[in-house]
Amino acid sequence: MFDGNLTRLELDGTVEHRGGQQFVNGTGFAGDAFERVHRVEPHGFASHPVAGGIAAVFSARGSRDSAYAFGGENPSLRPSIEAGGTAIYDHLGNIVSIVASEMRIVHATGIHIVAPEIVLEGNVRLGSASASRPASAQGTVDTAGAEDVSNLATKVFVE
Repeated sequence: MFDGNLTRLELDGTVEHRGGQQFVNGTGFAGDAFERVHRVEPHGFASHPVAGGIAAVFSARGSRDSAYAFGGENPSLRPSIEAGGTAIYDHLGNIVSIVASEMRIVHATGIHIVAPEIVLEGNVRLGSASASRPASAQGTVDTAGAEDVSNLATKVFVE
């Protein structure tokens, strides 16, 4: 079967953003050079591929001037996830993963959540999953002499 309109492209790290579109460069089979290939992404998702990423390139009407790249993941950066899991990650090892019934966020320096209102429902554990000492317990007396009768912090646990 003839597949001259579809090939594999190893990205060289060159990425150009122009007019709301992204264009990449890379090398195909047998060292074929591709320049300014339009990289297609789904609505609501944006990424900037790195060198070594692998994309599938489709040439519309067999013309290399009308090539479109799909994908672009670098296999050496892909995190290991369980079957059925999902991960959003970058080249620095930062990751948001949804595996089984848990969501996990890992970042090297910090996590910043911005919203007009943030709602946390359920128990909050500070330090580790095994934290079990309540940060505040009903019946304790604070430094002002007020007794804690219904403090939200009774659902916050520390190590």
